[in-house]
Formats: sequence, structure tokens, C-alpha cells
Amino acid sequence: MKRLLLLAVLFAAFACGGSNNNEPVVPSTVPSISLSTTQVTMDAAGTAQSVTLSSNVPWSATVSESWLSVSPLSGSGNATLTVSAQANEGPSRSATVTVKDNEGKVPRSFNVTQNEVGPKPVTPNPPSFDGKKRSGLTYQVLVYSFADSDGDGWGDIKGVTQHLDYLDELGVTALWLSPLHPSDSYHGYDVTDYNAINPKLGTEADFQDLLDKARARGIHIYMDYVLNHSGKGHPWFKEALSDPTSPYRNYYFITSNPASDYSSFPMLAGYSYNSGEWKLAISGTPKITVTATDEALTNGTLDWNLYWWTSQGANETRFADNGDGTYSVVMNVNGTIGLLVRKYMNWDTGSKFGAKSGASTITLGTPFELAADGGDISFTGNGRYKFTLSDVNTVNFMAAFGEWMPDLNYGAVASAETNDCFKAIAASADKWIQMGVDGFRLDAVKHICGGMYSFNNTSNQTLLDKWYQRCNLTYKQTGRSGDLFMVGEAWLDHDQERYYYKGIPSCFEFEYWGKLKNALGGSANTYARDVAGYILSHKMVRDDAQTSLFMTNHDQDRAASDLNKNVAKEKQAAAILLTSGGKPFIYQGEELGYWGTKAGGDEYVRTPMKWNKVGSVASSALGGKVDNAMLTESISVEAQTADASSLLNVYKTFAKLRNTYPALAEGEMLEHGTYNSSNGSFGSIACWYMQKDGQKLLVVHNTAASTKSLAFTADNLSKPVALLGEATIQGQTLNLGANSSVVFEL
Repeated sequence: MKRLLLLAVLFAAFACGGSNNNEPVVPSTVPSISLSTTQVTMDAAGTAQSVTLSSNVPWSATVSESWLSVSPLSGSGNATLTVSAQANEGPSRSATVTVKDNEGKVPRSFNVTQNEVGPKPVTPNPPSFDGKKRSGLTYQVLVYSFADSDGDGWGDIKGVTQHLDYLDELGVTALWLSPLHPSDSYHGYDVTDYNAINPKLGTEADFQDLLDKARARGIHIYMDYVLNHSGKGHPWFKEALSDPTSPYRNYYFITSNPASDYSSFPMLAGYSYNSGEWKLAISGTPKITVTATDEALTNGTLDWNLYWWTSQGANETRFADNGDGTYSVVMNVNGTIGLLVRKYMNWDTGSKFGAKSGASTITLGTPFELAADGGDISFTGNGRYKFTLSDVNTVNFMAAFGEWMPDLNYGAVASAETNDCFKAIAASADKWIQMGVDGFRLDAVKHICGGMYSFNNTSNQTLLDKWYQRCNLTYKQTGRSGDLFMVGEAWLDHDQERYYYKGIPSCFEFEYWGKLKNALGGSANTYARDVAGYILSHKMVRDDAQTSLFMTNHDQDRAASDLNKNVAKEKQAAAILLTSGGKPFIYQGEELGYWGTKAGGDEYVRTPMKWNKVGSVASSALGGKVDNAMLTESISVEAQTADASSLLNVYKTFAKLRNTYPALAEGEMLEHGTYNSSNGSFGSIACWYMQKDGQKLLVVHNTAASTKSLAFTADNLSKPVALLGEATIQGQTLNLGANSSVVFEL
């Protein structure tokens, strides 16, 4: 009995564990967790993978990166883990998955590596255009060859109005119209009335309609204005020659002895006399008298000649100087002849003198009055006759661009605004500004004070400042906001041209096309530096400067000809121009790939627009000097509009982008930190930023004939907004195809 009691006590003590806390001892299982792998490799798409987990205890899993997910994340025994990932848009990446028992005694883990994305095509996704035009893009219109509204073969103002929708779709914000004033030439630069519209082009009502309808589409109108010279047919000039007492004589440089007198004209200060810029003219009313004679036949040496003809053909005989202020020709006449008096042997460079009103007959012995550009004269005789030219009072006038364009005289530049000629032309500009014109393109501004070969830049800048201030005042008085736009044709190198911004807010940058051609030829890494440099240098002269950039215009060989009709380069030229800083200009037909050179005449670079695949063009003004072999169906507006890959649609795409992004249209142009003028290893790459008010774009152009791979470690390439050509992205590397361009929003 005692032994049984002792055993009971010992058992109770053992049950209490022999410890002081009296807790029972419970046998436990040793935790065990294992994984089927320690490394999982996933493709860029994130395709799900499986990992087998073996466990004899409850467990939970954690993931180190948010792009990776595991399911399930917890359990109490064996499980199959499904590992999945988001698609990888960048370089390869890694994460860790850790599995632990609830007490964390036996952690196990496996690594997950997701491969980098393969080359991914760049797919632009630009934002929607908000309808507010801001591109600053101007289109140069040759009104006489743009579009014919009435079927007479001559382009006209109504033709421009009829095609405003085309220009609107092209994204332009302004039109520069070739001269609209009456003139004696097709191109209009020899103005005969600054206050009127050339009737060949339309009426003032037509022009007002164009102004109104253009404004409704957000398109400004700039007129071409000629301040350097008028036409010889201008009433001012005609009266100045015929009447020495006319106030209009002071509108021109007229003198009997230019070699000694030219320096007496204040506006020519600093100008070197050049005899080739001074032309001879008759002052007064010359007469020709025919008398019978037995004198010997003559053929003189003067520039004056008697041009005469019969049904058998034409002849000419020069006048001889009689030494008494008269000039004569002795010749045989047998029957009726027609005749004119010419100042020069060459019709193209001189004036003709004929009858005052139509065909007229000379009566033997009676002085016959001659008129400049008069009609044919007839004379009937049988024998030898002397034709005597009298009352030929000659003067000289300055006409640096040719006899048909006499230079205008604004007097002393320091007080030009008080000059009658200045005030008369400014009053004409007032008329057009008040009608709604928003700006002017000024012709030949470097020649206004001076001639073709010697000119005074400082005087020109002062005169232009007076002209701009005068016109801008009128503009502001109309109640319109902002300032009048004015751009000058200062055909100079940049170091001289930049100072013309002292006078006007914009000049054409004539060096630009050379820089763009160099870029397209593979020397592109300096492009951004040079163009940004132009813009900055102009801003240093004038706060409101606008650098006007263009490829070519009506006085130059076509851009497509300069590029050997390489369409890929023509497309990239458009993309580069429209993604640069400054104010871009497009020349009529440039967006269609027109080519042409001046070798056969200026007309061949002033080609009419071909609107439809089949149909006529406005070619009458050009006198048949049109390359019809170029104007095929494929180059027409109709064909290129329908072709998504056409040059025209490249212009539309990048112009729309420029209208969409203020940073692109109005922003600051900055060289890229890596691909720039100091990086000769990537000479074919033109790369820059455009930024404004927190908006920033990355612009990249590859002008090489092969693909280039470019690393952009500091730039986010996830938002492409425009593409020309081919491009792919792999991680942070851009693979840009030959003659390809891309724009990213950053």
C-alpha cells in the first residue's frame, strides 16, 4: 500500500515537468519548408510560372517588388505557387519571393528575373489638337500661279480664297502673298500704284473677302511691300521725268550728272557710285521729224536707234549725234514702213518710244511727238530721207535692280518720316492695315539706302525702324491686340543680318537652308546649336525678335532640286523645319515636292499649283515657262492628300504637332546633353529639347542612311507623339532608322 502511494506522488511530479511553472510538456513537430527552385526566369510579357512548395507547417509569402505577384500568399501545407508579372517596358529586372513559417524559423526564398523588353516599335500617340493655332507657320503664295478661279489661266485672289481650307488643313497661321499692286510685270515687284489691286488678280472686294475668310480660320495675311523702288510705269516716275518742277522728282534719284551728284542725295551717304546702277531717260517730249535729203546714208554709234520694218522683215539703224542737241539717221525708204525709236538695241533693257495713241502716220516735214511705250508709227516715202530726233533732254536716274525699277528717295534717313515719298507709301500701307492686313514682307531691305553693290546697313536699319513704328501705330489704332508682323528680305550673312532686327522684328535667315542641307548630308550634330544660336543672337538685339526660317523662295533654286529629288530627305527637311525653334515658312509647292532651277528663268521656280490629277494649272502669268513633265498626277494635291505616306501628309502631321504643343511652336530650343555639337561620334544625329512653361519635348532626327542606336538614360521615352520613318525602343535605347525622326513628350 505504501509503495502504491509513492508511485502516485512520483507520477504527479513527472506530469508537472519537474519545473517550477507547473506547465505540461507537449511533444512538437520540427518545421520543414522546401521549394522546387531558387530561380525563376520570366519573359518580358510576364507569362505566369509555377513553383512547388512543400511544408509541414503554416506559412506565408512576401514579394520584394510591386511589379511581381504570387498566389496564394499563405497556406498551411503543400501548395503550388503561381508567379506572374506585369509586362516589362524597360530593361531586365529582378525580385525576391520569401516564404516563412509563422515563427520565421525556416525562411526559404527564390529569385525572379524578368527579361528586358525586346525592340518595340515606336507608335506615336499625340494628344488631341485643341483647335487653337499656334504654329507660327507661314505659307508663301504666288497669287498669279496659285489657283485660277475664273478660267483665264491667271492665278487670282479668289483662287486663294477658294483654297483656304487646304491651307487651314496644312496648319498654316499666315499667308505671305506676292505683290498685289498693279505693275508692268507678272511678278508685281515694279509697282505702279501702291493704293490699288492689280485687276488681273481681282478687286479690293475680293481682297477684303480673303481677309475676312482667312481670319475666320485663324490665318493672318501678310502683303509683300516694295520700299526700295517703284515701277517705271508709276505716275510719280512718269511725271518726275516729264516735268522738272514736279514734286515727284524728289521721290527718285534724278540728275544730269550722277557721277558727281550722287553724294548730294542724303539717303546715299556711305554709298559708292556705280555707273551700272544709273540709267538714262528722256525728260520732256522728244520729237522725230522726217525730211527728204540727198545726204549719204548713215549708221551712227549712239544707243538710240531707229527700229523699222516692212512685210519682208525688220531692221535697225543707229542715230548719229549732230552736235546741236539733235540726232539723225539717213536711210532709203521705198513704200510704207513701220517704226519705233529705241533707247537701247536690246528690248529687254531699254524703253521704246512711239505714237502717243495707237498707230499714227508721220507727215513729211512735220515734227511728230513721241511717247514712252507708245504705239507703232508708219511712214510712206520713195527715196532717201533724214529722220531727226530733237528735244531729247536726257537725265539719269538710279535703278539698281534694272531700268524698269527706279529707286525711291526718302531724303535724309534721320528725318525720313517727314519725307513726302515716305509719307505717301506709308499712307498706302495704312489703307491695307485698316482693311485687316496683319503684316508685311519687305522686299530688298538692304538696298533701300544704297544700291545693288554698295549699301549702308546702319541707314537701312534706321529707316526700317521708322517704317515699322509708323505701320505698327496704325495697326494698334485699329484695336487689334499685339503688334504688326514685319519680316525683311535682308540677304546677308547672319553676322550682318542680325542687326536689321534693330529696325524690324523679323528677317529671313538666309544661312538656314545651308545648315539644314548640311544636316541632311550627315553633319547634323551642330544643327541645334546653330539654329538656337541664330534665335538667341536676334533676341539679344530685340526682345520681340522672331527668327524666320525657310528653305527656299521665289528667287532661289527649289529645295527638292538641291536635294536631288530625294523624297526621304525632303520629308525629313519638313520634319526638321517644323520641330525647330523660330518662325517657319513654306514656299508654294514645297509641300508637294516641286523641283526647279533658275537656269531657264525665274519662272521655273515659280511653278503653278497642280490641284487635281487631271486639269489645267494657272500658268498664263509665266508665259509657258512651266515644267509640265513635273506636274504629273502623282505630284498633285489630290493624289498626295489620298496617300498617307506622301510628302504633303508629312507636312500636315508635323504642322499639326506644332499647333498642338506650345513648347514646339513657341518654346526655347536647347541642345541635348549627350547628342550635341561636341559629340562627333554621332554626327548624323540632330537632337534637342523644346520647352515652355513646364512643357518639354525631346526631338531626335537621324539623317544617316542607316539605323542608329541611341541611349537615353536620362530621358523618358514612354510617350512618343510623332514619327517619320522607322524607330524601335528597347529599354532606354532608341533605334532610329535612316532619315527618320521622332518626338517624345517628356
